[in-house]
Amino acid sequence: MRLPVLGSAAGRIASAGLFASLVGSSAAAAQDRGSAQLDRLVRGMATTARVLMIGAHPDDEETQTIAWLARGRSVETAYLSLTRGDGGQNLIGNELGEALGAIRTEELLAARRIDGGRQYFTRAYDFGFSKNADETAKHWPRDSILADAVTVVRAFRPHIIYSIWSGTRADGHGHHETSGLVAREVFAAAVDTLRFPVPRYGEPWAPLKLYMRGPGVALPVQEYDQVAGRTYAEIAAESRAQHRSQGFGDAQLNLELPVASGRGGGGRGTGFASLRRVMSRVSADSAAESSLFADIDTTFNRLVIAAPARVQDNLEGVAIKADSVRELLNLREPWRLAPLLARLASAVQQVRSFVPPCALRVRAAFSASRGVGAAPRCGREELDLDASLETLERRATQALLAATQLRVDAVAARELVAFGDSVPVTVTIVNRGRQAIGIADLRVTGSRALFDHTVLRPDSFVVTRHAVIGLPDARSWWMGGREGALFAPKVSPLDGIARVSATSMMMVPSVAVSEERRRITDVRLTLEIAGQSVVVSAGPVVFRTADPLLGVQERPLGGVPAVTLGFDRGLEWFPAGKPADRFLRLTIKSHTDQPRSFALRSVVPPGMSLDSLPANVTLRPREQREILLRVRGTLAEGRHEFGVVGTGQLTGTYAEGFSTISFPHIQPIHRYRSSGVYFAAVDINVPTRMNVAYIQGVGDDNAVFLRQLGVPITIVQPADVAQWDLSRFTSVVIGTRAFETNSGLDAYASRFAEYAQNGGTLVLQYGQTFSRLPQLFPFPLQWSQPAPRVTVEDSPVTVAVPRSRLLTTPNVVRESDWQGWTQERSLYMPSTIDQRYDAPIAINDPGEAPNTGGILSAPFGKGTFVFTSLALFRQLPAAVPGSARLLINMIAAQPGPLGRVVP
Repeated sequence: MRLPVLGSAAGRIASAGLFASLVGSSAAAAQDRGSAQLDRLVRGMATTARVLMIGAHPDDEETQTIAWLARGRSVETAYLSLTRGDGGQNLIGNELGEALGAIRTEELLAARRIDGGRQYFTRAYDFGFSKNADETAKHWPRDSILADAVTVVRAFRPHIIYSIWSGTRADGHGHHETSGLVAREVFAAAVDTLRFPVPRYGEPWAPLKLYMRGPGVALPVQEYDQVAGRTYAEIAAESRAQHRSQGFGDAQLNLELPVASGRGGGGRGTGFASLRRVMSRVSADSAAESSLFADIDTTFNRLVIAAPARVQDNLEGVAIKADSVRELLNLREPWRLAPLLARLASAVQQVRSFVPPCALRVRAAFSASRGVGAAPRCGREELDLDASLETLERRATQALLAATQLRVDAVAARELVAFGDSVPVTVTIVNRGRQAIGIADLRVTGSRALFDHTVLRPDSFVVTRHAVIGLPDARSWWMGGREGALFAPKVSPLDGIARVSATSMMMVPSVAVSEERRRITDVRLTLEIAGQSVVVSAGPVVFRTADPLLGVQERPLGGVPAVTLGFDRGLEWFPAGKPADRFLRLTIKSHTDQPRSFALRSVVPPGMSLDSLPANVTLRPREQREILLRVRGTLAEGRHEFGVVGTGQLTGTYAEGFSTISFPHIQPIHRYRSSGVYFAAVDINVPTRMNVAYIQGVGDDNAVFLRQLGVPITIVQPADVAQWDLSRFTSVVIGTRAFETNSGLDAYASRFAEYAQNGGTLVLQYGQTFSRLPQLFPFPLQWSQPAPRVTVEDSPVTVAVPRSRLLTTPNVVRESDWQGWTQERSLYMPSTIDQRYDAPIAINDPGEAPNTGGILSAPFGKGTFVFTSLALFRQLPAAVPGSARLLINMIAAQPGPLGRVVP
């Protein structure tokens, strides 16, 4: 038996561990708690309505509508984003591609914790900007994306679908247009069991209405929540501010004042969101609608009437108890509601035991028929009841925790536990209410500890200690196996709890599990209140740490390989055919409680030798060791593989690196990658007298790659420009979007211009807001809205000035240098270009007019000005040789006849 430690919360608060658990974390502060949480949960027992919003990307969602529905009207509201935003630009770091998709996934989850929504995704990988749905379809098989959407609709079972986008060219982006088309198609396809069979995609579900933006039903999103003390628009602004990688951190400052419309009903404000109905299965007259749910019964009574006879009486009792809970709610004395909430939660769980989830019945039918002709096992009424009971059970049990004023904290001794190891976990339960509460059982994922029945009296606490073992690693579950722009199909446990082995669990397509339900651990309590026994989830196990600036931080407990080893970067550039002598840092880290000994083996490309690699390594428990490896030699042009792995007869193979992406507004992201490095050797010339200042942009590692190629470079942070004498540099390069993310940089625009006028070379990479900085340019440039882009990465390039120095000196740019580009050619190109600029190339997407704004150069006083809208920030990390030659040519540009042309 695991004996609990009992005590008085007032008398033993001096315990440091207990004090930390009672303080809470900054991560939890963004969510409603206490009376606000209880009020929202209890109000939610009046409705079982469900709405699914569909868009293409993180930030497409209408957070005001989500907040008003979820927080204001207790509607179970979910957002289905086709992508995770992998192809966007990163304004808070250098992560791109899948790593950026992981950041934006966490930003969406942070947003949903605030606005109250749920979150789904399809398997679509964001491959970058697309101009129409036809272009998008070349990357995303339409049937595959639609199949994922069908799976989500059948799992979530919305009464209403709200499409953010219209599915037309007016959406302005091929992904947007595609999401609008998918929303229309899934409205009908979700009931098609021939095209989308039940065993694979779930039971058919028919949404009742489809809405899009436009004149129609008005939602008073500026309505004031008296308990929360904010309008739903203000809650939504905080939600939107979580999209910081896209520059929305100031969303709360930019919150628009409500516009008076004469329609009333807004509390503090009278602003409205408007939705236009485009399809309906329940009513023909959209003009007569005054509510999204007109002609749709969202009360619990409809479930009682349609339920199987064996549970109708039980359901009627549930409905009566839910009504009583709402009527008796007193936020000043929440504990008085606990007995009634216990009876309600227990009654719901009893009904759930009589009516197994439909997914379980589908699985049983599928197993019995061995997948041949398995028919749907649940009708629409049962599917509706199933989803509604799941919502009501979750709300009732969470309301019970809030009303009892129980505080449950499960804190691990460290954040990560190696496979096969155990980690101590302390669970502290504090009764801050006015009634004694029985705790019959306590279960922690990965722990076999037993719990003795305990009665927890007011103003007392209980502490239990557990050894947790056997947790899966804490990596982004969807990564791995991507083919082109589609992640591989996977399956997940229906309850969202990740497991090392889940063979006995109910497995469903991974897209069917909403993202906020996913976790590695769970703490479950069996409470005894008023003669009722209720099982509640108290959340995951966390590791808690204190930051001097950010305060208490919580990180979820997860698993990790016993040993990880990896290099700082996955790519190193080398000049081909030239002697190289470089040190690379190999980080080897033990995450286990046991010493580990293993051999180190290397893969070294031809022409290179490796020094300083020990043959064997022994690590102490949780030791981290850094080894500087010296690689020397000469590489032939091309891409080469280099790597180090650990091997041992008893330990197996260690071949993965491990790092963590951390930002204060999101949960940490654990990245795994091969313990290898690509060596990209390029035939390149670097002028000997070059000395470059690189003003750091965003999502921009180009300075690091230039240094690897032998360019003498000083990285200057935008905030430090004033401290530098720019005249000491031969060239100044301004990184991508540097002016947009550093407003203080505008003050130095004239200084950059003066630097060029005095004889320097100024290289300006693309941005979106140059129209406010005319002093930065020698001659006028203008950008239309939206600015032109070349999104097809292999679009042909027309060389207008073959002898331009930008294409010949010090490196000759060949036709092959325009091959192998990734995602896009150019972005935010000027639309009107002064004729005094030299424009050596013209590029365009198929069917569009050529644009000469890819590379521009001109004399600027005694110096040289070069502007490029080419997506070099994507090409250098992708080891595209031509991008390296082009960028060095720009940096090396010097004044000459016709600005750039060789006579």
